[in-house]
Amino acid sequence: MSVAKREISLTEALGRYLSYTPNYAETEQFRTDLRTMNHTLLRDSIEECIQAKKAPGEVPSQTKRQLMHDVYMRKIKELASLYPFLFAVENALRSVAAERYATAFRNPFWWRIIHSAIADGKNANNFVVQQDGKKRVNNTPVNSAFVKEVFISIERMSDSQRNILSAEDCSPIVFYEEITLRNLANIIYADWLLCPLGGLKKSDFNSHMSTICNARNEIFHSNPIKNRATVFTACERILDSVDVHLGDFDQKVRHVSYTRPSPSIRRNARHCIPPL
Repeated sequence: MSVAKREISLTEALGRYLSYTPNYAETEQFRTDLRTMNHTLLRDSIEECIQAKKAPGEVPSQTKRQLMHDVYMRKIKELASLYPFLFAVENALRSVAAERYATAFRNPFWWRIIHSAIADGKNANNFVVQQDGKKRVNNTPVNSAFVKEVFISIERMSDSQRNILSAEDCSPIVFYEEITLRNLANIIYADWLLCPLGGLKKSDFNSHMSTICNARNEIFHSNPIKNRATVFTACERILDSVDVHLGDFDQKVRHVSYTRPSPSIRRNARHCIPPL
């Protein structure tokens, strides 16, 4: 949906929600909301307010704009609550992959042979399939799909990222930190025996990682996640396969406190969140 169509859809939803003509001051406030808030989250918040049913005779304690903002803030918190789980999965998977590939190839810098091949203008086809139907990376038999996915992961890096990998003092884990999470998942899936994850099935890994990668992208683009329970389950299964208990992790995060920065700018009438 284009930006213009989203704005029309949002304005129409707001009109249905208000069911009255706002005065000039209110109109300016709503215009500020449309300008500064995420349109998809805001539209979903408005639709939720429209569908909410009040008890007979109930007198609203908040204005419609305040209610709309409350729902919007709850949705932001729902998005934020998923981040620690995605963070845990991503870091655990990168670390486990680094450890298991270093063991499988007997060399933590196994990826440098492909990095060098790309620098020399070669591609995955330059790695020849042997009589056993496998290609070789550091003399270790691997699936052709594995070689292809590693090539894709490095080819998609920027020049600065490749330069980091070329540095003599580069740590072997940097390769896993520089590739995208989806590329890492594709590499693991391409040759499951090189990096097995507990008792997790290959097909389940693929399904869970697809859910996780999609959710990660949606969160970082400020889009709503409607299948939060599915995302939580996917994170739980992946973390379980690398010996991390999501329940324990969640409890620890929940009870840890930290000091928030103190705002230095005073609240005034032009500020739109929360409504005055």
